Parts: sequence; structure tokens; C-alpha cells
Amino acid sequence: MDRYTLPRLHLLPLATALMCASVQAADTQAYAIAPGSLKDTLNQFGQRAHLLLSYPAAQTAGLPSSGLQGTYTVEQGLANLLNGSGLQARRLANGSYTLEPAPAGSVTLPDSNVRSSADGETGYSPVTGYVAHRTAVGTKTDAAVNEIPQAISVITRDEMDQRGVQDFNSALAYTPGIRAIDYVGGQGAPDIYMRGFRSFNLFGIYQDALRTGFNQYDTDFETFGLERIDVIKGPASVLYGQMAPGGMVNLSTKSPQQVPIRHVEVQGGSYGRQQLGLDVGDQLDSQGTLFGRLVMMQRDSGTQVDHSPDDRTYIAPSLTWKPNDSDTLTVKASYSKTRKGGAEQSFPISGTVTSNPYGHIDSDVFLGYPGLSHYHVENTTLGYSFEHLFNENWKFTQNARFMHAHVDYISNGAGGSTVLPNSQLTDDRYYTITAQKRPKTTDTFLLDNNVEGRFATGAIDHTLVAGIDYAHYHADETRRSGTVTGKIDVFAPDYSNLGSVAWRPYLQRKTESTMSQIGLYVQDQLALDKWRLTAGLRKDWAADKEYGVYNYTGTPIVSDTDQHDHKLTGRVGLAYLFDNGITPYASYSTSFQPNTDTDASGNFLQPTEGEQYELGIKYQPPGYNSFVTVSAFDLTQKNVTDQAADGNVTQSGKVRSRGLELEAKASLSDNLNLLGSYAYTDAEITEDATYKGNVPRSTPRNTASAWLDYTLASGPLEGLGIGVGQRYVGSSYNIQNTVKVPQYTLTDASVRYDLGKLGASLKGTRLQVTATNLFDKHYFTPGFYENTVFYGTRRNVVATLSYDW
Repeated sequence: MDRYTLPRLHLLPLATALMCASVQAADTQAYAIAPGSLKDTLNQFGQRAHLLLSYPAAQTAGLPSSGLQGTYTVEQGLANLLNGSGLQARRLANGSYTLEPAPAGSVTLPDSNVRSSADGETGYSPVTGYVAHRTAVGTKTDAAVNEIPQAISVITRDEMDQRGVQDFNSALAYTPGIRAIDYVGGQGAPDIYMRGFRSFNLFGIYQDALRTGFNQYDTDFETFGLERIDVIKGPASVLYGQMAPGGMVNLSTKSPQQVPIRHVEVQGGSYGRQQLGLDVGDQLDSQGTLFGRLVMMQRDSGTQVDHSPDDRTYIAPSLTWKPNDSDTLTVKASYSKTRKGGAEQSFPISGTVTSNPYGHIDSDVFLGYPGLSHYHVENTTLGYSFEHLFNENWKFTQNARFMHAHVDYISNGAGGSTVLPNSQLTDDRYYTITAQKRPKTTDTFLLDNNVEGRFATGAIDHTLVAGIDYAHYHADETRRSGTVTGKIDVFAPDYSNLGSVAWRPYLQRKTESTMSQIGLYVQDQLALDKWRLTAGLRKDWAADKEYGVYNYTGTPIVSDTDQHDHKLTGRVGLAYLFDNGITPYASYSTSFQPNTDTDASGNFLQPTEGEQYELGIKYQPPGYNSFVTVSAFDLTQKNVTDQAADGNVTQSGKVRSRGLELEAKASLSDNLNLLGSYAYTDAEITEDATYKGNVPRSTPRNTASAWLDYTLASGPLEGLGIGVGQRYVGSSYNIQNTVKVPQYTLTDASVRYDLGKLGASLKGTRLQVTATNLFDKHYFTPGFYENTVFYGTRRNVVATLSYDW
């Protein structure tokens, strides 16, 4: 029987039909409809829009909807709810609506470059509340998170604001499967581990879907300039190329929106923190084709480490031009100037995690040369995103960014000898340091082109994306070593005893590095009824050319090496969308990461390769704005390097990580938000000449976190918001498994008040006080070197007074 002749119809309450005459199609209304079945979301929409909608019940059976967030006309709301369903709404002569099949293959592509809360949620846009239902990072298309067969976490701007996030580490602190190493007063970009694998030198951190760079020390990330953070767990090379196997973090910077933005804030806090932030944006012309935004931040601050500032200037203008319905160009620029201390702060284990006859070393001890060591970076970027719609089903996208950075770095690290290894104390209290001048200039260019198309072959809908990307990095660096004759008494620092620094008359090294990568990729997302299949392949060609003059003993040695690698990576995954919001999935994915180390003969080593099997369940409870993900994974990396006793690097290692991750986020109302996570990681070095059977460095077996935020909506304390959270990180080890870094539990809290509740003259003004590590727990994270640790972040209290108009 033809399903369209079935007599049973879904009718919204007839009383609403009487109101249709007073509702015009052009009227707009705000909606907050959570994802669920298409039938339920259409019913909610019709009730709120006072709309009569009739259609055969079988038309929507089993179809999901991503819900509706924002302000829409009736036609816009229906089009968004029906996007991807194969249906379209048609207005009848009596003012009511019915559903009918959309023309074959017509799937409306989202406008990704002009972002607005009024446009509703997309994978590119800001998100209201804690729960993101769509992402553009997992597939390079605007896709529902529950349809992607891989664990994905999203940290929204609302979540960052309510938790009082001030840096990258705290932004990711409640995300399962990630450990960001606390490096207070340290240099360079954050050092993170994902699913047990280190992602150093930016092998897993992206910005606006392009890699942030190739050098850990020429960039850093300012969270005030971020709109959202998307995290993909496990290998993602199929779309992004060379990458660590644990996954990737994508930082979406603030971009122009169609709604006005007026925000200014001042901050003061621990360690003399003073910060001013400005975020303004608006439509710049009367035709609605030009939108602009300017984000600025100035910070002057100390840290818990003496002689180690945390100063920054950040300026990020952006401009979107949309001359017609087919073309959109967004240009972004940024300037960042960072000033920090130059000491590596590698604390010895004696006096930190193990006992020392003189007691415990204070967290504020500076393990460097005051007035000499420093880390100053100027970083300038210019990039754009261009999008052209050929028609309603096909579009071309090009993303590009150029970055120039200059690093002025005089470092102090732990000294040692053949008798006393680095970072160990002489006589249980004296710390030896070295000095090194290491200025560096880098240029990075990144380009990604792809074509996206949506079409149908019979009953199967396809979302196809195919592209080519290119990356080029060039760096010039010199290093000059110096000798510091004195030592630091870590229990009673007196830096006047250090004496002068004796710099070598010749450079230790002068190097020039050039890296490049070209990748071709194709991916298809197939939809058949409730089934979702994602499959993709990628071929990469990576090259690394290193030229250097090394002079360790007074005799120059010239080294000129050229390495070329190529690799095929892929991903395949299957998901099934049940009507009750449950989506089980299974996937297989691979990754590769070039290796710039050489063996004893001077030959480059093979790239490391990652392989993951993942099973999971994603759950979107119908009628609730919440999302739950449970994932189990088996992840292996081979061709892992190791340093032999003679100092040469060998390649015979293999690391396996198996585990379980759970994440739940919910915005149950405008006033109540909560999140929780747990990760179990069983990691082991399964092949290695020295460390076989050991647990990899910095990999805790258990981590967990929970956060609850509530705002009073009525009563004498209306406008008061309170948030509280706890984070647990289990114990971890150094690579030799001879040092155990203890577990710790930290408490965070936030209190804010909407001063506008006191009177109309204060409308838009808010005061917020946040505290991380509220009870000032002393804890440590594993250091860069054996037998070293970093002090964890001590209690940090920040007060923010903001005004929005």
C-alpha cells in the first residue's frame, strides 16, 4: 500500500489552527527545541508557532532531528527541522502546512561562514548552553555528532565562561581521555596526552580546521579568542594528515556573526593578574553583506613561580563578506605577543614526590637565572575561508593561513654530569643549571581545498567531500650555550651566588628546517533509513629537509639530510539511529606521524603508525538538551622510538592503549547545566628493547570529573549563579616506571551575579569570581625528563567584571 494513502494523520491540536490567521509566515520567534525524533520536534515547533501541520504518520517514522535553537520565521524553522530528512514543508491555501518529499537529491547545504545564534546550531557556529549536537571537525562537513562513528567532545563558549576558563589546560580539564601537563611559568604551546599518546610539536592541535603549526615554541593559544573547542578521540589522519594517534583538538576562533556583539571585561586576581578584554562585532553595511568583529586582550600578570610573568597582548580582527547567496569570504588576522619566564622548571623528584632531609621545595622557586632567562614570542597570522555554492547541493571551500613568528628565548635547564644525572640535587639541596640562547624565526603556510556534494543514489543519501591540502614550514634557529658556575639552593634561593654566565665563543648549532606535506583525501557519509556509514581514504606525502652546522667541541660538523615519507590512512565506521535517541557505532581508523630522529648511521627513522578499533554508544534523550557518549577503544602505535644507553635513537617500540571513556553533558534549562566524565586507560609498552611491559609516561589509569552550575531564576537572589566541580587524576609514571607521581583530586568553583537585577542602569553588567584548585592542593605532573616533575597549578582566584550592551 502506498504509504501516502494511509488515512492516519498527525494533527497538531485543532485549537492552534484558529490562531493561524494571526500568524504571518514572516514573523520570527525564538525556539529552543532539543534534538529528538522528527515527529516530536515538529510537534513542539507547531505548538510554539501556533501552526497546524498535517502529514501521513509514516512520512516521519524513524527519522531523527537535530532540534532547533535560535530565532526563525515559520518557513525557516520548518526548513531547518527538515534538513536532511528528504522532506519539505508546503503551505496550503488555508494557512496550514503539510509535508511532501523534497526533489530527489536536494539537501540544503549550511552556510558555514556567517555564524549567528539566530541561524540555529551548525557545526561551525557558537552553541547555547553546554551541549553541541553538530560539529564540522569530525567529517569536514556540517554533521550531527551522533552520526559520526567516533567519540567527539565539544567545549562550548558558555561552558568556558561559566567555569571561568583562563587557559588551554583548564578548558580541557573536564574532557575525558585528555591529560594536559601543567607547566606553570613554562614556555611554548600546551603539552597534551590523548588516550595515552603524547601530542608534542602540535601534532594534534588545530585552529579553524588547519594545523596550528609545526613548532611547539612559536605559538600559544588565547582562550578569550575562542568560540568553541572540538575534540576528536583516536586517529584522525584520514582528513588531516600527519597526526599523533590519540586524536586532535580543534580551536574555533571568534568570527563575525549576524547578531551584534558588545562585550568588555576587566579582571584581577592571584599573582597580580590584571587583564582587559574587548569583543565587539556588528553588521558593517546597510545591505547585510559585510560583517566585522574585533577581539582584543591585554594581560599583565605574574605566576606562582618567581621571576616568571604571564604577560600577553592579543589582537584578532575578522571580516566576513557575503556579496550574494553563493559566495562567502571570511578573513581573519591575529597578533600575539607573549612574555614568560625562561626556566624549564624541571623540579627534581627529591623534595617533591619523594622525601628530602631538608623538607619540601616550594612551588615558587625559580630554577633559572633572574634577569637573564626569558621567553618572548611575537606571532602574526593572516588567513581566510572562502566558500562558493555551485547550487543547493554542491559547494567549494578553501581555507588558508600564513603565520610568522619570532622567538627570543634564553633558556635555563637542569645541568648534570656523568656522575650526577640532570635535575638531581647536589648534597640534597643544590641545583645546577645551564644557559642557552636560542632565537628562532619561523614561517608556516597552510592550505586546504575541498568540494562537498550531497546527492542520492536510489534510497541512499550521500554527503561526499574530496580535497587536497598543503602545508609548508620553514625555520631558522641558532643556539649558543653558556656555563653557569654557581648553583641554586632550592631551599633558600640566593641568585647572587650564581655568578656570571660564560658564553661559548662559537654557536652550538645553526640550523635551517623545511617541512612540507601534501594530502589527497575523499570521504563519503552514506545514509540509508536509520543506518549511517562513514568511509574515507587519504594519501599523504611528507618531506623534511634539515641543514645544520653543529659545533659542540669547537670543530664544526655539517649535516644535510632529506627525508621523504608517504602513507595511506583511512577510516570506516557504522552507526544506527534508534528512535529512542540511542546510537550504537563501531569504527576502525589509522594515523601516521613522521619522525625526524635519526639512527646511529644518520638515517631518518620510519614514521610512527597508529591503528584504532572503537565501539561506542551515543545517546540523546528525546525532549532533553543532553548528550551522553560511552566509547571503548583499542589503540596501537608502532615504530615508537627509544634512546639507547649510548645516546643513539633506535626504533623498535610498540605501545598499546585500551580503555573506556564516558562523557555526559546536559543543559536541562537556561539555569541548570551539568557535565561528568570518566576515563579508564590501560596503556602498556608491548615492544621495546628496554621498557617492554612498562606503563607509558604520564598516563594515569583512571581520571574522572564532574561539574554542576545553577542560576537562581527567582526570589531575592535572582541572578545569582553558582558552579562547583571536582577533577580526579590517578597516579602515573616516568618512562622507566621508577618514579610514581601521586594521584590528586582538585576542586573548582565559580560564583557570579547579574548586577542588572539590582536596577535597569546596571543591565548587562555581571560580576564573577572563579577559583581553580580552590583548596590549594599541592600536586605534580610528570616532567619532560626522567626523574623530574612539574608543580601543579596552585589555587588561582580571578574576579571578572563584564558589561554587554
